Amino acid sequence: MVDPGRVRRLLEDLADYRGRLATLSELPTADYRGYRAFAGRYLVQVSAQVCIDIANHMISSSGWRTPADFRDAFTVLEEAGVIEGELAERMRALAGLRNRLVHVYEAVDDRIVHESLDEGLRDLSSFSQAVAKLAESGRR
Repeated sequence: MVDPGRVRRLLEDLADYRGRLATLSELPTADYRGYRAFAGRYLVQVSAQVCIDIANHMISSSGWRTPADFRDAFTVLEEAGVIEGELAERMRALAGLRNRLVHVYEAVDDRIVHESLDEGLRDLSSFSQAVAKLAESGRR
């Protein structure tokens, strides 16, 4: 069964990261450089990881199919009706960005990361609302 307390704690962490990202998103692109860009990268990475952790907790607790990888965790949530398809697609993209940031597969364009923060913040909010609703309902 999904542990609402655990999900709530993870969502509180995510809310903190979203708040910090919101502050960075308000900066002019020219000011989003150096340490601020590295802070943005880190906050995107940990925000993605919290979402992945929540997804995997819900999946394992509910007995849904085991995801093939981090990206697939959001597909499983989509299949279970927890999140809509468009949000699932954007969350899969976030998991891919997390992998690039963690493993430094390729150069990261901080300008693009900064410009995508507003939409990303909306996605994190939508994800948070969907999983909180499921966790509080006790539905499997």
